[in-house]
Formats: sequence, structure tokens, C-alpha cells
Amino acid sequence: MKSWGNRTNFYQHVSAGLLSAKSGNPNDIEPELTEDLATWLGQLTLLYGMPVEYMVPDARLLPTESIRFFYIDRNWLDRLVDGAISVGVLSSKENIFNQAFFKDIYQQVDAAQLNLRNSIRSVPPAEVEATSGTMTGLLFRSQVVTAYPGVEIHAYDGNKNLLTTLRMDRLSNSLILCIFDGIPDQVDFIQPSEGLHFGIQREAGAQTFKILLRGLGFPGEDPQPNGYPPGKPIENPPDSGQFVRADGAVLSGASEGVIDIAGLVKNVETKLNGLFNPSPLKDGTLTPGGLAIQLTVGAGIQSYKIKAENGSTPPDCEFTGLVSLEIARENP
Repeated sequence: MKSWGNRTNFYQHVSAGLLSAKSGNPNDIEPELTEDLATWLGQLTLLYGMPVEYMVPDARLLPTESIRFFYIDRNWLDRLVDGAISVGVLSSKENIFNQAFFKDIYQQVDAAQLNLRNSIRSVPPAEVEATSGTMTGLLFRSQVVTAYPGVEIHAYDGNKNLLTTLRMDRLSNSLILCIFDGIPDQVDFIQPSEGLHFGIQREAGAQTFKILLRGLGFPGEDPQPNGYPPGKPIENPPDSGQFVRADGAVLSGASEGVIDIAGLVKNVETKLNGLFNPSPLKDGTLTPGGLAIQLTVGAGIQSYKIKAENGSTPPDCEFTGLVSLEIARENP
């Protein structure tokens, strides 16, 4: 039978009726996605399963030792959800339902995005509200990803607030993908905290170096005198950001990299004995344990700040190599 009505107008009329009924009756039951479906759609909108070739069509766009930042268009993600749920549209009934409740579906998918990473990491879900804010991300291709599989990446906005990481995955041995809820102003790359070891940092081929001095406490007294518990970098004057260091050198005529331990110990003792009265050293002598604390190399941190609108890089954002994590935390 031929229809004399306009099908499009009919759909719109029915959809408007559904919306009116939903908003006008407080007893109406809101449609709710199942947990599995919400999780699957959340993964879809976080680009799980998307081939790298779709994000980086040419390898020259992401050369080795490079980082690329990007925005994610939420309108495009909504259309992605539309396409996914269209598989279940078998009649005009499902189509009208989707038109009536699409906003509710998008909100539930957004909420699933925020808790997806917690679910993967077996972390209890947080109390979150649906969000429709800006989503951004980065692709980082570097030997750092290969050398430190557990590298940590934290993003901060212009007010130094930590952004929620929606996704962080290694796409290959040298490529990592991060997606954030918000626009980062600064991104920190941090070595895995379990990577503590003993050593020094010096320029290639240099015969001298400096080590950062750390608190040792006072024998038989409060372990945190002057605010310098064992392991905390020492500032002089306190809270000045000027960290105390001791000089060291490699042995002349010895194999490359052999440290003059006796000379280093003497320099550390001189510095510590001169800084504090009474001295934190028992009988003014540095013990093997005290030397181990001085030679502990903590996890390094490298900060990257997004360029200004004019394309210039702020002077305090240039890469200068990894610095001590303890220093960075005390003096960011």
C-alpha cells in the first residue's frame, strides 16, 4: 500500500513524542547500556583496535625520536558510536529509539571512557560524571620506549592540574600512544621508579663530575633534622632551590670510568661536616651505607612543555637531559 504520509516527518514526530514523554514523566526509566556494551563502545572511542596506519599514514610523519600531539574530534567519535550501534537497527523502531536517546548513550560511553583504564589495571572504579570535554593525545616514538617499557607519562594543564589519562599503550617496541581528558600544557616523562641504581652522571669523556648530596639524619637523634631525612637532597640555604654537590673524579691512568672513591668520600665528608653542626656523620666519617645513599641515582624525569601560539618554545622547556626525580619534585 502506498503511503501518503512523509516518512521523515513521521519519524521526527514519533521521536519528539518519545523525548517529550521521557522528559515529562518522572517515572520514566532511563535507557542504560549494559556494562559490556558500554565498555566496548568506550574502547572503540579510545581508538582500541584502530590500525596505526590510520593514525599515521606515512612513517615520515613520525620519525624516530619524535613526539606528535593531536586533538580528537568528539563529533567524529559520536559518529563512530552511531555506526557501531547501527548494526542493531533492524527496523524503524530501533532507529526511532536511537534518535530519541542518543544523548543518553553518548553520556554513558563518555563515562565508560573515564573508567576504562582503571578497569584494565584492576583499580576500583572512580565516581565520575560523563564528560564531553576536549580529548587530546600524543604519539611518542623513541628508544626510550624500548629501553624503559614501564616509562610513566603524566600530563598537566595550564594550572598544573594532573589530567586524567584515558589510555596509555605501547603500540610497538618503540611507539607509545597516550590519550588525555583535557588539553596538556606540560607532559612529564618519568623513568620507572623501580629503576633505582648506584652511579654517577658525567659528560662523555670528562675526568671530573659532581654528585648531589643527600641527608643522612643525625646518629641517635630525630631522623629528620633540619628537614633533611635520609635520602632527601640538601639545599643551602634551605628551600632556596640551590642544591649542594660534592666534586668527584676518575682515576688518572686507570681504565675508563674507574672512580677515585677515596677522593670522593673525602669530598663528601668535608661538605657534610662543614654544612651541619653537629655533623650528621658519626665521628665525621662517611660510612659505606652513607656513601650508598649519596650514589643512589633516582628515577629521571624529563618535562616537555607545549609550544606557545606563536610557535616559540619557552626557554625553560628545552630538553636538557634527565634530571633527578627528587630534585624535580622539590624544585619543579
